[in-house]
Amino acid sequence: MRVAQALLLQRSMATSADILGPMRKPKVLARWAKYYDQLCAERDKLLDRDCSATEGFQPKLDDLADAASLESQRSLTLVAATATHGQIQEVLEAISRIEQGTYGTCEITGEPIGAERLSSVPWARYSLTGQQQIEQEGLARRTGLPSLEGITGTEAADAELEEDSE
Repeated sequence: MRVAQALLLQRSMATSADILGPMRKPKVLARWAKYYDQLCAERDKLLDRDCSATEGFQPKLDDLADAASLESQRSLTLVAATATHGQIQEVLEAISRIEQGTYGTCEITGEPIGAERLSSVPWARYSLTGQQQIEQEGLARRTGLPSLEGITGTEAADAELEEDSE
């Protein structure tokens, strides 16, 4: 009886191929094959990075220099992990564009992206002209902290606070 139950349970369990689909290499146009291989290698390299957060540390009061040093190290680790995550996202999106057949075309102008640009940044999504348009219009992705607007509430609430303080 137990053997029959085990066989039944094994048959109902999904394999990774059932969940993820068959692991086959998608058809890639010959002109993008070099970039596809570069992007896959870059993806694997980025995924192998250790982006784990450092362990929590409660400094002793007499150990402030060590606490400051550790906090600086934690901040640098966080910045590196954030940058790595962003780059992984860009690389994965470029791989997806190759698989969908939209790779090498500027998302802004619709023009082909130059071979030199793709050679230097294989995950580029904009032609040089498109990139310049984005930068002129101020639409480029900005890294850094979000603005602090809205944390205290609406502008009306801020105005009330100013009136009360006067």
